[in-house]
Amino acid sequence: MSPIKIGIILGSTRTRSNTQGISTYFQNILSTSYPSLEVETIHLSSSPGHPLPFQLDQAVPQAHSLSTLPDAYSDFAVRRWSSTVMEWDGLVIITPQYNWGYPAILKNAFDHLYHEWSGLPVGIVTLGGHGGTKCLEQLKIVLGGGLHVDMVQSDVLVQLPRELIVSEKRLEGDESWLGDSEKGMRGLVDELERIENRRKMQTEG
Repeated sequence: MSPIKIGIILGSTRTRSNTQGISTYFQNILSTSYPSLEVETIHLSSSPGHPLPFQLDQAVPQAHSLSTLPDAYSDFAVRRWSSTVMEWDGLVIITPQYNWGYPAILKNAFDHLYHEWSGLPVGIVTLGGHGGTKCLEQLKIVLGGGLHVDMVQSDVLVQLPRELIVSEKRLEGDESWLGDSEKGMRGLVDELERIENRRKMQTEG
């Protein structure tokens, strides 16, 4: 079977964020234990083509047929975003919780597209003072209900010490206590692989 390509979207908009530290830890797990996976990381506030415009196309994304994508979008940045997502076999979202919700920049990234998300296996890693539980709940409603992704059941909630929230200190990704999240992260990736391998076998077999 062909290699599995996973996208990682970082939802933080802060110049120095704990989200980056979680991503560093997660990607160390991927590089050491899942070397066959192809990984593409998108910083929604700084990667090429991002941030996306907040003004949407006149035509709602559902109006486009899959066969016309990405060319159906009028904005070049959105066409590039569409092409990027369509190359992924799975997605991991790593995001903080902001005021009991998830960052607006993340919702904007979802809303520019529609068919590209449908059926895509998606796992979620949230972080916050209580692990980002409210953020996780909202993401499941939007992704699983509105965008019809294939939600992975192995959610990962990282509870941040208060010092990392209110001070200038940020997570580096090598803290020993992050080991508490390792089992959940591995379970998330294992489930993504199982879903995609099953789908590839059905398609290629």
